[in-house]
Amino acid sequence: MNILIKISLCLLVFCAAITMGKPQSRVDQIKIDLTDIPCYSELMQRAGENLKDKQYQAALDNFKVAFIHKDSISKYDFANAMVAAAHVDSVDLAIAWFEEGIKLGLGVTEDEYHYFLTAEDFQNLKRQTVYQNQLHRLSLKLSEQEKRQVEVQREWLKKIQFRGSGSSVEAVKSDFTLYWNQTGDSIVPYLVYQPAGLEHTKQRRAIVYLHGGVSSVNEFQFKDPKVADEPIFKLADSLGIVVIYPFGKKSYGWVRQLSAFQQVLAIAEEARLNYSLDSKEIYLGGMSNGGTAVYWFATQKNTPFRAFFTLSANCELVIGPIHWEGLQSDRPIYSFHTVDDTIYPLEKIKAVYAIHKSPAWNLRILKTGGHGFIYDPVIGHQLFMQCIDEFLQGVHKIG
Repeated sequence: MNILIKISLCLLVFCAAITMGKPQSRVDQIKIDLTDIPCYSELMQRAGENLKDKQYQAALDNFKVAFIHKDSISKYDFANAMVAAAHVDSVDLAIAWFEEGIKLGLGVTEDEYHYFLTAEDFQNLKRQTVYQNQLHRLSLKLSEQEKRQVEVQREWLKKIQFRGSGSSVEAVKSDFTLYWNQTGDSIVPYLVYQPAGLEHTKQRRAIVYLHGGVSSVNEFQFKDPKVADEPIFKLADSLGIVVIYPFGKKSYGWVRQLSAFQQVLAIAEEARLNYSLDSKEIYLGGMSNGGTAVYWFATQKNTPFRAFFTLSANCELVIGPIHWEGLQSDRPIYSFHTVDDTIYPLEKIKAVYAIHKSPAWNLRILKTGGHGFIYDPVIGHQLFMQCIDEFLQGVHKIG
């Protein structure tokens, strides 16, 4: 029987034995005493502090009590509890907790597997056949997972490759299409997403969208099928609007390389021609440091964009100062921020806004959602839609 279930059953039997045959007042007293047991989060915090101080027995005791009083335990809670159990030679318990963690997906990334394979914390576990078998099963899982990922990536690349002739509108497919733009010595990939049902003969609206996370990626991420899950594409379906999605990376993106900023303009023009886009209905937006770059475009004298929006973006460029005097009321910029953004705190944004306040700059504040509010699985799409609806309505009022 699973050791966690054993512990829980023992506790239930113990409590039942106490309550049977006792006066009612004693039963009530027991109920009051149980309310004094610390909550799960407090016990886990104590256990974490115990681990940090290398007080492994105390950590183990806190983990045991916490796990009895919690129905839903995360895989990383089990992993931390394993460390405590392994250090006090509770090998069977550590291995049982490892098994519980594996059921929740623990160890199915290369980094996690490598940790359980090599960490000094688990030296005494590595001598156990059961632990070796668990690691072997994880290794097989990883191999299968890598094979599936390769196949999914192959299918994705096959899907997005453009096989049309020239740049004729008839050759343009619906859904995602991959293009490469060469400007000078730089060759940059970009996706064009066209929602189903748009007429080829009709000039269409478009958003050029600069993604975030540029400073943390070493390669253009066009091979990753997960890019299709970016919230901007679901929004495009709702609005019936074409999305042009340039890729950036640490060594060439819209943070430190001015040429990458300028290449976005070339990409926008190329897409406009290929997709018969309405030149008066092309917008530029961006998330996080993609949104920060939008400020540069919004303050240039001539760009192909009718208006601009930013999501959780800083308003300070790395490549140089933002020339706020370049903002134009007929090409407004809408900046959307949340109160609880810890990456670019709202107070900092408001301070810059107070200095450079302009009729062309519209600061909008959301009550909650954090830095990545558009990625919230429950309300992200709704919040994103509210932002863009307000943005487009504001722009169209200008005429």
